[in-house]
Amino acid sequence: MLMVMGIGWCQETQDSIIRMPSRSEKVALTATIDTGTMVIGQQRQLHIKATNLQSNKHMPPVAFPTYDMMTNGAIEALTSHFDTTKTKDGIVESIEQVVTLTIFDSGRYAVPGVLLMTEENGTTMVLAPEDSLFMEAVYASTADTTKCEVRADATYQKEKLTAWDILRWVLVVLGVACVVLIIIIIIRSKKHHEPIPFLPKAKPVPADKKALNELEALRRKELWQKGRIKKYYTDMTDIVRRFLRNMYGISAAEMTTRQTLRAFHGISDWSEESESLLRQLLNQADMVKFAKSEPATHEHDMAMQNAVNFVRKVAETHSLNNPTVDEKK
Repeated sequence: MLMVMGIGWCQETQDSIIRMPSRSEKVALTATIDTGTMVIGQQRQLHIKATNLQSNKHMPPVAFPTYDMMTNGAIEALTSHFDTTKTKDGIVESIEQVVTLTIFDSGRYAVPGVLLMTEENGTTMVLAPEDSLFMEAVYASTADTTKCEVRADATYQKEKLTAWDILRWVLVVLGVACVVLIIIIIIRSKKHHEPIPFLPKAKPVPADKKALNELEALRRKELWQKGRIKKYYTDMTDIVRRFLRNMYGISAAEMTTRQTLRAFHGISDWSEESESLLRQLLNQADMVKFAKSEPATHEHDMAMQNAVNFVRKVAETHSLNNPTVDEKK
């Protein structure tokens, strides 16, 4: 009996095909993945194929990697399915597992897994290191400035003044005059002991109400209905990230999805339900913004509902954790 688990040791070739130097004459294992550099949020498919080397005999049991085995730090497994090829007699010729992977942080990461082969005598041999396969992701590339032409002896001509240039200076002078006039009025009013009228400051809007108002305004814009799907998810996640900053001082606008979830997990008002809503919203937005995913129509409304429910759930938990004092008592 032979059992193969995980991903085998491989020798990378130009076509990114990884082959296992197995000593077994019963099963051959190959793994294929595109090792080229990708943009954060894009997807790569890992093909793991076990081929039966025994003619007219059933394939020995093969244990393929699970979701947990495929997830390693920044690498996340999204989907997995199997394709089985059989002979006319019903004998399995090969089994192929196709795993869709993605990365949401920049860097070079090894796909986890160690290939183990267990035979009938119970001996176990480690045939491969963990870093046999790798994935690399970067942020969207910036413009190539290597082709810019620089002239050392360039000549410059003085531009003529336009009407806007003249008007701009006039506005500056008027602005300075207004400031001086205001200062004079304040000084004179103090000399005559005349109180300066001040309008009362408006009460600050609570962070949750402000976020809910912004989400409602975004919904009314009907961006995704007009084909501006990326703008829709970008504005939605910006509102949620500002809510976290206003409510708890979390600089979510400068964090990745993973960092934002880690920071939110550490607050006193954390709950499993609210974290689940936040994770679903941010992951779906990342797929749209970085992987150019196109969600179904109902998923757009679901994303908005997740954002609204997240803000309400956090505000509710905060109220329970910080009850107000009844002034009448």
